[in-house]
Amino acid sequence: MGPEFAQFLSGMRKTMEQVVLPNLSDRFAQEQAGIVAATLGFLEQVHDKVFHYELLENDRYKLLLGQVLEVLGTDGLGDEVVVAMDAVRAHRAADPPGSEVHLRPYHDLRASNETMKEQLCELIRLQPRLPDRVRKAFDELLRPFFHDLQLRERSWVKPLGFDASGADLPEIDELLYSGGRLRLSDGS
Repeated sequence: MGPEFAQFLSGMRKTMEQVVLPNLSDRFAQEQAGIVAATLGFLEQVHDKVFHYELLENDRYKLLLGQVLEVLGTDGLGDEVVVAMDAVRAHRAADPPGSEVHLRPYHDLRASNETMKEQLCELIRLQPRLPDRVRKAFDELLRPFFHDLQLRERSWVKPLGFDASGADLPEIDELLYSGGRLRLSDGS
């Protein structure tokens, strides 16, 4: 039985902090070694949450894009908007909400998330072409989505210590889990 991934990261971080860093005389090299040690410490803290983070993102993007399709409807939209919506529908057919994405390899999950992010960006780019009522409803979906996304991303990198307001942020575990389970939109 081999050591846990966290043990490898911890060992590398300790080597950087206790052996490499004290033996460097160049100030820039010390600074860079310190950054490497801090990054290893960060990875040690979050490595076991990466897959769940991506699963949560997948769930949230599927939920949002489904809501966006409902809000946009089909009437009075320009050709570019219709093409963008068709791309969302095609991706949803290939990777529908409720699919067993958790059983697929990580790179498939990540690729699906990147596709949905690009599709959302395209719809946002086309937002000025939407009728006022539809644009407003679309905006009302985006605001809480991006607020939650920003909070999750800031909490994710909180251990790095670069956020001046980091102490006020929740821990990433609080945002990912509830009752020991991943906070998916279907209540599971």
